[in-house]
Amino acid sequence: MQLDRFEQRLSTDSPEAAAHYRDALDYLFCMRSAARQSIESALACDPEFALAHCVAARVSLIEGDPGAARKSAEKAMALAAACSQRERQHAELVARVTRNELDGALEMVREHAASYPRDALPLSFALGVYGLIGFGGFADQHDQQLAFLESLVPSWPEDWWMQSWLGWSRVEAGQAARGIPLLEWSLEVRPDSANTAHGRAHGYYETGDLRGGQAFLEGWMPGYGAHEPLHCHVAWHLALFYLQDGDFPTAHDLFDRYIRPGASQALPLFTHIDCAAFSWRSRLYGQSLSPAQQAEIETFAARHFSDPGIPFVNWHTMLVLTQQNPDRAAQFAAAVREQGVRAEGLPFRISANLCTALEKFSRADYDAAAGLLAEELNSVPAIGGSNAQRDAIFNTWLVALCRSGAFDLAKEKAAERAAVRAGHLGRDWFSRLSGE
Repeated sequence: MQLDRFEQRLSTDSPEAAAHYRDALDYLFCMRSAARQSIESALACDPEFALAHCVAARVSLIEGDPGAARKSAEKAMALAAACSQRERQHAELVARVTRNELDGALEMVREHAASYPRDALPLSFALGVYGLIGFGGFADQHDQQLAFLESLVPSWPEDWWMQSWLGWSRVEAGQAARGIPLLEWSLEVRPDSANTAHGRAHGYYETGDLRGGQAFLEGWMPGYGAHEPLHCHVAWHLALFYLQDGDFPTAHDLFDRYIRPGASQALPLFTHIDCAAFSWRSRLYGQSLSPAQQAEIETFAARHFSDPGIPFVNWHTMLVLTQQNPDRAAQFAAAVREQGVRAEGLPFRISANLCTALEKFSRADYDAAAGLLAEELNSVPAIGGSNAQRDAIFNTWLVALCRSGAFDLAKEKAAERAAVRAGHLGRDWFSRLSGE
């Protein structure tokens, strides 16, 4: 009988296939491209191995090939019909996600976890800022993810994958002191895990340890090539540390080498979000990108995200358009508002208000922009993304307040944020905006 790393039975009689499967799943959880070769090796040893086809489907999604993902998932479903209940449900969940049939998927994951709390791959669909919880429209998404993971802990002995997710979730839920040690332990066990390194970067961000974050990522990144799926985003975190620290040349050099559309090898969605966020935050610091860089970002956005879609992506598209093309930004904001009328759910309303606020901001109507942003600050986690990503919204609100003359209110709100989390806008930043 063959087992996975989580002591669950596998429907293969091949020890070699099982070994390659275990390697592939770990590489997948590490966000390493080596998962592709390992899962192909597993299937070469046993082409009828249902759960190996599930991993192949997930790898194809990460590689940006949804067609191949669906094909692998359908193969897994057919093969799993002769397997255990766990494997049948496992394959069904993978198939639903690859077909983008997400209604009810989170509830299915919760039910599956209640029966099979150590079946890691289906559980993983619920996790992360772009997972079923993160994109589920929950204003308390970080608390929900942490509660989900905490409910599983009794079924898990110490394991680098679970400890990594638990640590990162605690960091996002405001429990950095409890989360960071778990991330560091996970990195000791599995130092090649980009997911864990990414979580640790969030720990440095949330505690305001910019120099620590720089040193950590500068030391970790050389072993993670630009072709790897999370490289662009990890580079974004490193560039953000330098930007916040006032080392603008280094921050912009990192952007030019690893993050801009012509350099990033990540999926278009991730490249777009990271480029938009970095360019906007640079602008808030008074360090706008060059016109050529801005034009490259806008061209990329127009190619891949010209129409409203995912709410989290919409406001990133507006971050790009408001800097380069205010008229197009106004058209896009109007289209997002129309989407908000048609579509149901809190994220679409938030997206409409954020895009309208950015349109007002671009036209120097800072009072209106600040008012719209203030309306959404408490509910904005429902749009998805991490604390670090959504800080662009909070920072824009502070800038709008300052530019409308409400310097004292801006400083008060920044101080309130710094009392709960690290302050990410320093004294020099406020002094420059207020003219002190």
